[in-house]
Amino acid sequence: MSANLLRVSKRIIKTIFPLIVGIVVLWLLYRKTDIAELWEITKTANFYIIGYSLLFGLGGNIFRALRWELTIQSVGYYPKRISLIYAVMGNYAVNFVLPRAGEVWRCGVITKYDKVPFSTTFGTLLVDRFFDVVAMGFILVLCFTLEFNFFISLFKENPTVGSGIVSMVSSFWFYATIILVFAFLYVVFNFLPNFFLIKKVKLFYQGIKRDILTVWKMKQKGLFILYTFLCWLGYYLYFYLCFYAFDFTEHLGPVAGLIVFAMSSLGVAAPTQGGIGAWHFMVIYSLVIYGVAKDQAAAFAGAVFTIQSAWLILIGIFSIFAIQYVKRDLPNSAEIKVSKPND
Repeated sequence: MSANLLRVSKRIIKTIFPLIVGIVVLWLLYRKTDIAELWEITKTANFYIIGYSLLFGLGGNIFRALRWELTIQSVGYYPKRISLIYAVMGNYAVNFVLPRAGEVWRCGVITKYDKVPFSTTFGTLLVDRFFDVVAMGFILVLCFTLEFNFFISLFKENPTVGSGIVSMVSSFWFYATIILVFAFLYVVFNFLPNFFLIKKVKLFYQGIKRDILTVWKMKQKGLFILYTFLCWLGYYLYFYLCFYAFDFTEHLGPVAGLIVFAMSSLGVAAPTQGGIGAWHFMVIYSLVIYGVAKDQAAAFAGAVFTIQSAWLILIGIFSIFAIQYVKRDLPNSAEIKVSKPND
């Protein structure tokens, strides 16, 4: 009983702590804001445009699922396409409960219902995320190239951010911690090779490594790159079209939209539910740099985040239930492996 209570307590802490962090950041951002005035600004938005933008977010996630399908097929498994789409959609809803748990959930649910080994789904997920990092890096380089002055202004407006980064990378303890972690892993894996947990980790790693190398050699690299481009284009339009819903952002061009979108994407990477708090911070201060009043920027961030989050949660909940009822003809992974890909 005590062990079960401990597990439940850990789950609650993992869920509540990131949420509290996000709420604290939100409070710090909005504590001096007149809520009545904020609502008056929000009411002026064209919610039809925001609603229309949601379709591009949905499209981006569908292309993400199609890209994931390519990686799984490249290692010889052919789960139902609709299963992968539901898994990707459900991923976001799970992340609103427990940050980053959605990635593990979407791998596990494909393993459970479509009988693809977890090491395979997880390995292909790593490929998926790696190319997201590459895409995000490309977008940031493009933003630096197009409007370097924006980033200078960002650090001037928020000097603690820049000084914090400099302090971290120049700290002795930062490098000492990295060295200690690698030393610990070296000792454990080299001097305790027969420990059952180490064996499990090694087998899992070998499976992931094999699958990643196989994915790297896939024949459909062009289609993979196209899906990556369409996925991120969908996400960009999902965000940028919302500029046209407010009269104080509609004059900002696509370059400004790209830069604020890039900043918001960095905010989503924060370990809180849906990037709550960090996303708002990035969007608000990025818009302020472009001359938008802080109250207006706060109204934009609050309205867009709330509507988009509600959309992701609703679609995600539907997908979590729907994936259980997908018709699957093949009962096990061995049969799936020799089946033909989806048309």
